Amino acid sequence: MGARTVITHVTTFLLGVFIASFLSAVHLTHHAADNIISSGNWGGDVSNFIRGDSSANVRSSSSSTSAKVNDAIINENSELRKSLRDEQLQKEKLQSTIAKLKGGTPISPEPGSVEESVQQTLLQSYNSHYERTQTPKNTIHDLCSILPQPTPTTLSYWSHHLPHILNATKHSSDQSEYQYHDFTALLLHFLTPDRLQRGVKTLPLDWTPVQRGLDIIYKRLTFIRKEVDAYRKKNNIQRSEEIPSNALQDIQKNPKIPRKLNVLVMGGSVTMGVVCHINPVSGTGIARRSCAWPGRMDFFFSQLFGGYELIQFHTIALGGTNTESGITMWDYSLLPDDVPYPDVVINAYATNDMHYNSVQDAIAKNITLERSVLELTQAFIRQLLTPKKECEHPPPLLIYLDDYLGNEQNEVLATLISSQAIHLMSGYYGLGSISYADAVRDIVYGDNKEWWFSSNWHEGGKYQRAVHPHMGMHISSTWIVSYYLMNLVSAYCSLPEVEGALGEQTTQQRLHAGIEQHSQGVWDYGYRPHDGLPQLRATKQLIGGPKQKPRGIPPPLTETLSLEHISQQWQEETELKANLWKSGNECSAEGHPYDSTDVAALPKPCLYSWVANLERFLDNPKRLTDRIKPVLASNEGWSAADDNGKLGWVPSSGIGSKFTLEWKSVAQPVRAVTWMIMRSYGEKWENSRVKIEVWSGNKLMTTEEVVGFHDKKTSETYNIKMKLGATSGTNKSGGVSVGEDLRVTFELVGGSTFKISGMAICDH
Repeated sequence: MGARTVITHVTTFLLGVFIASFLSAVHLTHHAADNIISSGNWGGDVSNFIRGDSSANVRSSSSSTSAKVNDAIINENSELRKSLRDEQLQKEKLQSTIAKLKGGTPISPEPGSVEESVQQTLLQSYNSHYERTQTPKNTIHDLCSILPQPTPTTLSYWSHHLPHILNATKHSSDQSEYQYHDFTALLLHFLTPDRLQRGVKTLPLDWTPVQRGLDIIYKRLTFIRKEVDAYRKKNNIQRSEEIPSNALQDIQKNPKIPRKLNVLVMGGSVTMGVVCHINPVSGTGIARRSCAWPGRMDFFFSQLFGGYELIQFHTIALGGTNTESGITMWDYSLLPDDVPYPDVVINAYATNDMHYNSVQDAIAKNITLERSVLELTQAFIRQLLTPKKECEHPPPLLIYLDDYLGNEQNEVLATLISSQAIHLMSGYYGLGSISYADAVRDIVYGDNKEWWFSSNWHEGGKYQRAVHPHMGMHISSTWIVSYYLMNLVSAYCSLPEVEGALGEQTTQQRLHAGIEQHSQGVWDYGYRPHDGLPQLRATKQLIGGPKQKPRGIPPPLTETLSLEHISQQWQEETELKANLWKSGNECSAEGHPYDSTDVAALPKPCLYSWVANLERFLDNPKRLTDRIKPVLASNEGWSAADDNGKLGWVPSSGIGSKFTLEWKSVAQPVRAVTWMIMRSYGEKWENSRVKIEVWSGNKLMTTEEVVGFHDKKTSETYNIKMKLGATSGTNKSGGVSVGEDLRVTFELVGGSTFKISGMAICDH
């Protein structure tokens, strides 16, 4: 759309608002209105007024009667003069707006303007709620209760706050001039609100994690508002005025403040921002992790809501890792120490699940890529949704992000394998899912040479493999994910309210599919009248209705799972792990309150573990050397190295380079060892092989030769798991028992190099 067309549309829209405002402001008497209509000059007067001719009402030459009528109206209605002056000011403002558009000047909402920011809208509603001294019985005191009622749709909110969305998207390193302003505005022009809505694929079946998340935000928000009010009172600041930004920052650094909502994003090289710096504005770009969409989220939400820091995003992203790596990291609790147990987990491995190494793994297992992706997706879901420990680690809200558009495969149908797996498993397990790919697919397919929303598949004029999208995708994904999270809030707060018991309290709660339906009689199926629904007449017992479903997650979706036996199998699996599937009331009775917003740290099943570049303080060779040194029994030619941003433990003395790790009298059992190794290509990596031996005392537990090269022109991360057998006849469970010694040797037996990028010595 050209600049002239944009100006025309804006002019037409604002003039339409002007006419409506003018007509509503003029309160004509029936007599005056009849005179105007009979004079035949109604249309002429309005058209003159639209043209901005302020003297039109006294210059009409078509009829002297018309002029007299106009004078009568002005004399009769004293508000008209004021209205005309106001409209003249609007006209001048309109002309200023058009001038700004012509000059390309960014237009930001003005303080006190009719169009309020998202923060102003929400704070007005919050203040109204906050100032109430008397509240009705059973009113829900949660985030929903402070939103405008009825709860607006996200589509409506987003559509009416586009200027604020644009300004909030400004990168934290681009505050002085907003050099990406036009690029961001054009992306927002393409990514219309209906496209964002199209990116919302599935909503969660059980909204309990959403409720828990909103409680966390509400408690923090309430604390901040109380402190802000105290600051205002102390410094004589009116409620209509904002407190200084440094004062707000000090409040949010208070050690007593309730915690933020923790969101964990897990993904590969796309998630960590590889080639995110490429854009049509500047050749330098922004540092990859800060440029990537997860690195933008904290600042975006803070800017959108006026500096209130309510959500914190944490990222675990390593190049070449896929869902299999994610399973290992979650299973072994390999989260960095500064990453708390998450309230929300976003799986962003879709692109790497379709990557070359995933294809090769499938071939090695003699299964199709589709089957491999389905199995990995299901294994990850079951890991995340099964509590680590009863009542202390409630399953986080799990959301899948499909960001894969290709072109690891060239056939369009083949590129949809990941999307199909996500859709299938999200439906079966009742998960949330987002599709960046579906939101922009037609744009990319319509012009496969564009590189704002996808990779540059025609760089240099020739079609080629390119799986890493550029900055435009990361800016757009910031909106896609934010829109989805805001949509969760809007949808949850629109659910009906019913009376329920939580702990020893009787309170109102949102009715959703995740709430257990406890029958109040023999056959009422937990029915509760709400929102105008009637009491049951109870004239006849209605048999054949569904029982309360089992608490646990459904049985694994396999080719042999049958409709005939699924209910029985689901019930049996739930009973087998009944201790993990306790209700809020049961946990409350055991000293874990149902409304607790803090959870214990994850249990550590590993005797020893590290993943290079995953932890904030494990990002250079010296720090990696310091991590390995305490367990390094001997070393002949291995050291830490960082090649092209890929940190690892590598041999430097050729074939025969060897090192040994040792643990004396282990404090916990060890039944498996897992190595994260990098495979690469080229002459340097040709025939790269390492022999690994695991010993307990003088007994060899297991041995394996691991290959470090492949024929794909990229470097990828693989997980190598070695299960340990029994050390003695009394050790029925296998592995190394508590009190026994453990020793692991690594020796380069082929090629000239190898790279270990992580390891985990664990109890399972």
